[in-house]
Amino acid sequence: MPVMHAKSKTPTRPLEIKSGSVTVKIYPTRNRGREAYTVAYHDAGHRNRRMFADLAKAKAEAKVIAHRLNAGQGAALELTGQDRDAYLYAIRKLKTLQVPLNVAVDEYVKARGFDVPLVEAAKSYAESHNAKLPDKTVAEVYQEMLQAKRRDGASEAYLHDLKTRLGHFSRDFRVRIADVQTADIDGWLRTLRLSPRSRNNHRNAVVALSNFAKAAGYLNRDRTTAADHTALARKKVEAIEVFTPAEFAKLLTAADDGMLPFFVLGGFCGLRTIEIKRLLWEDIRWPESSVVISAAIAKTRTRRLAPLTDPAAAWLSKWKGKTGRVVTVEIVDQQVRKICKAAGVAWKHNGLRHSFITYRLAMSKDFVRTAFEAGNSPQIIRSNYDAVATEQEGKLWFSVVPETAKNVIQLPVAV
Repeated sequence: MPVMHAKSKTPTRPLEIKSGSVTVKIYPTRNRGREAYTVAYHDAGHRNRRMFADLAKAKAEAKVIAHRLNAGQGAALELTGQDRDAYLYAIRKLKTLQVPLNVAVDEYVKARGFDVPLVEAAKSYAESHNAKLPDKTVAEVYQEMLQAKRRDGASEAYLHDLKTRLGHFSRDFRVRIADVQTADIDGWLRTLRLSPRSRNNHRNAVVALSNFAKAAGYLNRDRTTAADHTALARKKVEAIEVFTPAEFAKLLTAADDGMLPFFVLGGFCGLRTIEIKRLLWEDIRWPESSVVISAAIAKTRTRRLAPLTDPAAAWLSKWKGKTGRVVTVEIVDQQVRKICKAAGVAWKHNGLRHSFITYRLAMSKDFVRTAFEAGNSPQIIRSNYDAVATEQEGKLWFSVVPETAKNVIQLPVAV
């Protein structure tokens, strides 16, 4: 209710006179020291004012104006022909929405600026934004994902990785997965205080969880997820690290039969860790001296043939004709650390593959061939591995063979 002065009935705040969706306001003013009242209203996009010395007359006029505008009898009465018909039609249509004509026109003009069909765009938006999503929590989706991956035959090593990263995430986010925002994930990743590589690995796990939720219908399938928009940590540009031939010899000597193929295929054939974990003995083509890296095995999902070099064939000869998985150890990282400790050699990240490419290129001087064997691009091979080792160091690397091997140069003890 408007506030009145103690000694008069003059309102100190504007009065509102309504008729349907139309509001006409009466403002208390002063004109030459006397009380006055201004009736203000919008008509056809213009603000109009009328002043009265008497409040009763101002109210009466405001009511007339409000009724006329609500009935579509404002400025349209001054129009003629099609313009008047269009104006009255627009007023009738907007009346049920209680949206002023000027507001509707402004919104329409802005929307047309995107140059898309408005009805189809509105329908698409409503379908993707107003759909009722299941009330699935992060923890529930995480458990479903683990079960699905286990049924799909995922390795224990992969499941262990998911449990480590997503288990932490599900404990910290006890909410619906649809309510998790990009800023929330970014903030969580920064609190982990991990190296850029580890932080990005955690991010990738969360992205995988979000994609699983989207495929299951727990997130909108036609929209990118909050995890997709999270920031990647910047990795420091570091020079690659390689093992020396002497260090590699110590690792091969310290490895047992369960892990020896892992070191051989990485250091002498250039396979990635994930490729070795997926490899079968049937993928090794002994007569052709090659290792088939199928699209299902390759990290890049691109088939290639890696070389089964002479030293690799010598170290693996006892398994010739064997079938099944090459590496049956589930938690490879733990075994690698044990072997490094026993050999007295510090582990280097991706050191086996880096060493193969480095020493292979040092001997062949062929960027294209080395890139093909390693499943990489010639540009990467040139920028990361060129001139890292000498040809003599390459020869020493591929001379590390078991003592029983024949026709192959053995590594001198002094090296």
